[in-house]
Amino acid sequence: MKIGMDTKYLKNVLVYFLTAIAALILIFYLCYHLFNGFSGEVQTYTAEAAVEHDTLTLEGYLFRGETVIRASQSGVVDYAVPDGSRVGRDALLARVYAASDDGSVRRRVIAIDEELALLEASAIGEGVVISDTSSTDAAIEELLYTIRGNLASGIYDYARRETDSLLIQLNRRRIVTGEVQNYAERMAALSAERAALTARLAGAVQEVSTASSGYFFYGLDGYESTFGRADLQKLTLAEFDAMRAAEPEPVPTNAIGKLVDSYIWYLVVPVEKSALDNFEEGGACSLTFPYHFGMTLTMKLERTVTELDREDALLIFSSSVMPEDFSYLRVQNVEVSTRAREGLRVPAEAIRVIGDQTCVYILRGGKIELRRVEILLERDGNCIVAAGLQTEEGEIPYLALYDEVITAGKDLYDGKVLK
Repeated sequence: MKIGMDTKYLKNVLVYFLTAIAALILIFYLCYHLFNGFSGEVQTYTAEAAVEHDTLTLEGYLFRGETVIRASQSGVVDYAVPDGSRVGRDALLARVYAASDDGSVRRRVIAIDEELALLEASAIGEGVVISDTSSTDAAIEELLYTIRGNLASGIYDYARRETDSLLIQLNRRRIVTGEVQNYAERMAALSAERAALTARLAGAVQEVSTASSGYFFYGLDGYESTFGRADLQKLTLAEFDAMRAAEPEPVPTNAIGKLVDSYIWYLVVPVEKSALDNFEEGGACSLTFPYHFGMTLTMKLERTVTELDREDALLIFSSSVMPEDFSYLRVQNVEVSTRAREGLRVPAEAIRVIGDQTCVYILRGGKIELRRVEILLERDGNCIVAAGLQTEEGEIPYLALYDEVITAGKDLYDGKVLK
């Protein structure tokens, strides 16, 4: 009895084992034929309308009508107006003290002015929720990341400017958290110290005023006469080359700054002549200044400069906007957004060259058909191709909006019918 039961049990185990093997064989058979059966299938992408701008990373040279302002004597300069401010005719720009000290007073006055400017910028507006540090913490984190990147790239001047912004955010955080109420007491103390220091300056005092209206800037780079008064309507490539190669002129010891006579300023950008197809004189272009916190300005393309025997060219942009906190360095890194490319977006892997034609395959009613494309721009794995192009009878048609473009498949050819 026991032997019979064991035999029956073993038979059941064997049946189960053989059934499992058969099931595995059946699954393998089905998968094999399913995958082979679908080998002729395709993947598609719907051609959609798209607009893209190409971007060129270039170097621009700043041109403005600049006049150096001089005092009759050199000494300690006590500015009466902020850097970059709009001034009227006969406005007081600065007082110059013929100091006989070792310059320590002047250095301290400059340091006080810088701290006062930072504290003034650290004020926060109405509606700020006390103890809510989320926005200031995010700004601090972003500035730290940017400063580290600038230092690693050797861009020390921009890192210095961003350090000021970081100090402002740290000061604001102290107000938001209630650590301090404001900085009025500190600013009052600094102003009193400044007044005491300037009263100690020895010698005669000269007040420097402007004979005309304009924008007054403290900084001088020695290129004011080179780039400041150029006739951009007649500028040639050779003249621009000479400007770039010129050495800066020595800054006079009695110079206190410069007056810019107009709110209109220019940026001259060297490019390859082949890039001019992307621009149109008189048109508006978007220029981004990556080292000015990504500031973007819309500037007018006043003129392009070309010569028959040269492969380079110049783009001369103008702007009537003088943004605040913009560093008007003579040489600017700039990203120029070129003319918009409008067409259809198609994945780059769908593009095929058949004979002398650039084409794609599309799926239409279960049938594969060939369509021509004219590529305008390729970026990030996609192509922008021309839309609305017409063909003559007997020619391969162009791709149209909403066509189902084949991006993957085997044994593709024009006229193939999918089962």
